[in-house]
Amino acid sequence: MNAGFPRFMVDHMLIRLGKYLRILGYDAEWDTALRTHELITRANAENRVFLTRNRHLQSQYPRVANVTVLGTTDPAGQLGAVVKEHRLDTSGLLFSRCIKCNVVLEAVPGKEDIREMVHPNVYRRHDSFFRCPDCGTVFWHGSHVRNTMRKLRRMVNG
Repeated sequence: MNAGFPRFMVDHMLIRLGKYLRILGYDAEWDTALRTHELITRANAENRVFLTRNRHLQSQYPRVANVTVLGTTDPAGQLGAVVKEHRLDTSGLLFSRCIKCNVVLEAVPGKEDIREMVHPNVYRRHDSFFRCPDCGTVFWHGSHVRNTMRKLRRMVNG
C-alpha cells in the first residue's frame, strides 16, 4: 500500500504532525528513543522525507537526502504545508494505518471475531471493523472519523 507515495521521518518536535499524517494514511515514522542524527541516518537509508523545524539542520547534523523544514509551530499550518509541498491526497487513504504502529490496517472479515474487543454498543452499531496486525487495536468508522475528517479539512484548507 502507498507505493509511490512519500514516506516520512518525523523529528521530535513534530510528532503531532506525524499522527495527522498517519490518519491521512501516510507512512510517518518517529522514535523518541533515537537522537536526531540517528533519525536522519534512518530517513536517508529508508528513502524518507525528514520533517523538522530545525533551520540549522544541515550545519549541525549529517547530510539529509530529502528534508522539509517547517516554519510554524502550529500543527495545522505544518500539516497544510506538508500536504501542499508534497501534493498529498487528503482523502483517498484516510484511516488506513494504525495511528500507534504506522502499520497498514486489515479489514476484519467477520465482526464476531472482535466482539469481545469493543464496547457492545459499538459492536451493535457497526458492521465493518479494522485491526492493526501489529498491536491488535480495533478501529471502526464512527462519529470520531467524521469529526476528525472535518478537523483535517479545516487544517489543510485553512
